[in-house]
Amino acid sequence: MPACAGLPYAARPAFHTDLPEQVEMNPTPAPPTIDRWHPLELFPWFRQWPNSPLRNLLYTFIWNMGLGSVMAMVSLLSGRVDKLAVFLWQSFVLTNTIGYSIHLLFDLGRWLVGAWLQSAPRWVRKSYHIGIPILGVFIGYGLGFSILDLQGALRWLFSATGALSVAVLSVLTAGVLLGVFILHERQSRADAALAAARQQASDADRRALEAQLRMLQAQIEPHFLYNTLANAVGLIGPSPDKARLLLEHLIAYLRTSLDSSRAARTELGIELESLRAYLGLMAIRMGPRLTYRIECDPALQQVPLPPMLLQPLVENAIQHGLEPCVEGGEIRIEARREGPTLHIVVYDTGRGFDPLAKPRAGGGVGLANLRDRLNSLYGGAALLTIADHPPRGVKVSLRLPLETDN
Repeated sequence: MPACAGLPYAARPAFHTDLPEQVEMNPTPAPPTIDRWHPLELFPWFRQWPNSPLRNLLYTFIWNMGLGSVMAMVSLLSGRVDKLAVFLWQSFVLTNTIGYSIHLLFDLGRWLVGAWLQSAPRWVRKSYHIGIPILGVFIGYGLGFSILDLQGALRWLFSATGALSVAVLSVLTAGVLLGVFILHERQSRADAALAAARQQASDADRRALEAQLRMLQAQIEPHFLYNTLANAVGLIGPSPDKARLLLEHLIAYLRTSLDSSRAARTELGIELESLRAYLGLMAIRMGPRLTYRIECDPALQQVPLPPMLLQPLVENAIQHGLEPCVEGGEIRIEARREGPTLHIVVYDTGRGFDPLAKPRAGGGVGLANLRDRLNSLYGGAALLTIADHPPRGVKVSLRLPLETDN
């Protein structure tokens, strides 16, 4: 009789990698659960298609036919070339009946005891992956011999010699599947540990960036405050009304910016109010060289937003766009919704991109820090672009996932 068997569908140890906000320094991977998978997924090429019952049935067929071809080719080594077609047919029938028997037994086992196996000891899961293939080989041989209708085949199956041969094949099949299960379980644990480590590193980067943001605020705000107060003192004599207006803008700016910088999330309306106060300050300091407009859909005022996200864009537009121009220019801020995206644009009519201009100290650092912060907060879901704004100036576009305040 041809000795051949299929190695089919098994049960997969999966892991939950959802991490809490506070990540432990040495995270322990969660215990495995039973889910659908296929031994062919050990090969990366077979992982590119989504897991589904139909896909796994096809994978079992591919595995069975491959093993059937190997077993038929073995017959060539025995010199029975004249029997190759017979061996191919018998091998394909038996590998598929055995393979799909094991496949369906694993399906049935997952449905009946899958939930219980989630918390079962490891030796129980190993025994499960040994017992199912052994039973599947015996059932598959019986079905295969019935389909082939080989004379004396069923009698041979239940004889001492036949039972021993099938038992040996069953143990070999179970050993292969157990090895596959152990390899997959180890890989799943390694993947879970790697995901936990990446999440931990991402959280650490985010906390470091937030700490850096607060440190920069602590350094910049006194400098900004001293300059503004000095301007206010200088205006008290010649223009007391401007001095009073300057102080009012300063109070509004400090109130909104300091409150929002202490929170993990603020609102778009609060951020724009802070920018309005800041631009009001700068308009008094720069005089007619600075005009500004802020346009925002009222429905977006309460959209959650990380604090101090827009301030670097406006500061960059003033410092590197308008201040170098003798005539100054205009800054326009627009915020609108585009599907699931919040689109914020900062236009300026400053000097624009001048390849011959000498870079100013600190130029680009604020935007580089902003890119790092966006990557930490949103990953690849946020997009920051900078482009020319004809006839003169720069357009900075910021696209963020539109959040909802739960």
